[in-house]
Amino acid sequence: MTESVMAQAEQDRVTKEVGRALVRAAGPGWQRIRAEYRSVGRHVEVDVAVTGPDGDQHPVRPPVEVVEGLGRMRGGMYRPGRGTWLSAVYVIEPPGTFTVEFEPDVEPPWRRVPPPIGFADELRFFPRSEDNIPDWFRVRAGLPPAVSSETQAAHTPPGGIELPAGGPQARPGVPFHPNTPPGGNPRGPGAFPHGPAVGNPLPHRHPAERNPR
Repeated sequence: MTESVMAQAEQDRVTKEVGRALVRAAGPGWQRIRAEYRSVGRHVEVDVAVTGPDGDQHPVRPPVEVVEGLGRMRGGMYRPGRGTWLSAVYVIEPPGTFTVEFEPDVEPPWRRVPPPIGFADELRFFPRSEDNIPDWFRVRAGLPPAVSSETQAAHTPPGGIELPAGGPQARPGVPFHPNTPPGGNPRGPGAFPHGPAVGNPLPHRHPAERNPR
């Protein structure tokens, strides 16, 4: 389900479209608009709150353009091995300046915690390397705790593990290392059994000073 990387120009265009939709939904006299998008797998939660002229904050039904636009950005901002963001907060203040913050690793404040299948789907749709799966995510997904390369090394005797005679990779006088491919040299920590190499880190803040209107 991973989508092609969204170009920066396209990301900026969709960001403005989402902002214009929020302003239309807020109505006249707004003082602040805040939208929060939370998602994992197929589970999606969106909240929009508007602060009016009297200073009171009230909820607004999320426009379809906001839900779909942020969903497209989540897919388009995926990075191989790194995953994509799990929550985004979009804030607009007069005269129209806005900021968008993306969070890929901290657990969102769910209204209803998604079931384990949602987190399993997230890893299928947006695969992450072992080092990029937070501990809380592992618990939610029902995954075993991460095993660090240091722990793996601590349980491997010096010189590697001797295979029984006739083993698939046994060669006379040559110890077998778990991280050694057939006939090859041992790979460094993280090459096996971890997934793809970590890609570029996701931005945690996308500031802009233009009026989304």
